[in-house]
Amino acid sequence: MYRHLIKIIYSVIIVLSISAYSQNKKEITIFSSFGTIPNTVDPKLYLELKKSSNTLTTLQLVEKIGRIHLLAGNTDSIIYYGNLLKTTTLKEKISDKQAYLSKANYIIGSGKLKNGLYDEAMKYFIEGISNSPISKMQIMHYKHQLGLGIVYLKQKQYDLVFPILKSCIKESKDEETIILAKKTLGDTYFEQQNDNEAKFYYLDALNNIPKNTFNKTRIEIQLNLGRIEAFHDRNIEAINYLIPIMKEAKDNQFYDLYIEIVYHVGRTYHKLGEYESAEIILNTAYVNAVQWNRLESQKKVIQMLKNLYVERKNYKNAYSLMTQYIDVSNQIIRKQNQKITKEIEVKYQTLQKEKEILSLKEEQLLKESEIKKEQTIKKAFLIGFLIILIPIIGLLFVYFQKLKTQIALNKSQEEVNTQKVYGLMKDQELNLIKATMEGQDNERQRLAQELHDSVGGNLASIKLQLSNTEKINDQQINIIKQIDETYNQVRDFSHNLIPKKFQKNSISTLVKEYIHNVKNGSDQNISFHPHPEDLIDQINPSFTEELFKIIQELLTNCLKHAKAKNVDIYLNHHKDSIQLLFEDDGVGFEIHKTVEGIGFKNIKNRLNHLSGNIHIDSAVTRGTVISIEIPLK
Repeated sequence: MYRHLIKIIYSVIIVLSISAYSQNKKEITIFSSFGTIPNTVDPKLYLELKKSSNTLTTLQLVEKIGRIHLLAGNTDSIIYYGNLLKTTTLKEKISDKQAYLSKANYIIGSGKLKNGLYDEAMKYFIEGISNSPISKMQIMHYKHQLGLGIVYLKQKQYDLVFPILKSCIKESKDEETIILAKKTLGDTYFEQQNDNEAKFYYLDALNNIPKNTFNKTRIEIQLNLGRIEAFHDRNIEAINYLIPIMKEAKDNQFYDLYIEIVYHVGRTYHKLGEYESAEIILNTAYVNAVQWNRLESQKKVIQMLKNLYVERKNYKNAYSLMTQYIDVSNQIIRKQNQKITKEIEVKYQTLQKEKEILSLKEEQLLKESEIKKEQTIKKAFLIGFLIILIPIIGLLFVYFQKLKTQIALNKSQEEVNTQKVYGLMKDQELNLIKATMEGQDNERQRLAQELHDSVGGNLASIKLQLSNTEKINDQQINIIKQIDETYNQVRDFSHNLIPKKFQKNSISTLVKEYIHNVKNGSDQNISFHPHPEDLIDQINPSFTEELFKIIQELLTNCLKHAKAKNVDIYLNHHKDSIQLLFEDDGVGFEIHKTVEGIGFKNIKNRLNHLSGNIHIDSAVTRGTVISIEIPLK
């Protein structure tokens, strides 16, 4: 009811404002407002989706609808259809599951990004990278990389943005990804107020977009070029950029972008002192934001209109707008709370439905079992009634089958027991090795302390006594020199017994140095991406040592077996955990058929000690992705 009233009031205001402004014989562009949210998806697609009984067709339609909403900027619909694509993919048996999971993660991550949920967006883009090996899904791999770069840009972590975007430009073979990476580089420089570099990348991206084509990226670039001109008070040049793309955005149903352009046009007219034009334009943007339920856009436009009224000393309207601003802010908070409540309710309902389904399946299985039992009894009765010998033969056959089954079961049990004994022996062997290594470290530390404190102390005392005698002959001088040499040797020996590199150096420094040494002796392209590096380097030395050895073991296995050309190592400090993503484009292996070597067992033992977990994704000729998560507490 409230929104409907606002629509009527502001529609009347706009009509009267445009009419009055026309009578003053000034020329401005006519701005459109809409009474309802325009539908960006052809209703036929929804009908096809509803009627679809084929899994692949359903997945294709869901993906298509999700991408249409992504282009239009309908954030709630983007996330809904992204989640629908993911859940459908996970529960169905399809050959191309990884590809659809990658697409689903990209759509959800993009929706979370548009909603400003940057940590959640990062999670889906990183998961998408693991779903998209370069060897099989090069295009989607770099799309997720680009999404991760945009997240870092929104979080103002510029030092992480540049390497990712330049890698996308250099390595990706997809023209659209390259154009978006250049545009995002321009956005990064624009946020840093480096206008020359921003314009360079914007114009470079524009030159790669075919002319006379309706492209959202081209409109976004021209919008930012207009904003640069407005920032430097070149307002006429800004208007020349903004007015043409405004109609183009509306005609192509880029409604989120249309509101943004109208807002900046009104802001530019305000800077020109054209207050009536600015008021008409900003009211238009506000009506559209209300009708399309764009609460964040409403806040921004209300703030601008309030400033306009204050400047014109219309304090009554300014106060009214501030009241509206508070109401919109409260709506946003309520909407977020409702969304959280709805998600919990959906999860509860889903669990209830799953419980009901399991109960029905259990009842069905019991009924089927009873029916089979009744059929067996009937057949046995008929056969026994007609033929006397057949039951005897049947009993003998059943006995033989049971005996055969029992023998096979005993043999299987024996094999299982053998495997358990072998596993226990291996575990004991690994524990023994670990205990031996720990004992060696403790013994080294004890020996080092004894050598330094006891032997070194005694030698220093002897030297001091010899040096304090009144007359020192040549022989005593030689003895003192020998004591000095012996003392230095004992000190060096004690220091060498205790490894210091993990105490003096950070994990990123150790890994980079190790990778540098490995690359000198091989032709592999190995890259290491710590994020954020300063937090990662603050972890304690004992954790650093274990983490370094895990990375060392993974890289050693890769160099020995994978035959990979490219190896990417991502080390992330996220909330209260360390996340390690190790990816190569090598020959890969079949996870269920390959017996674990001592390397993987060592890694798993280290992870058990650290309460960490590991996930391995690999297939022959498809490369390998290993994901490790270790809690810090």
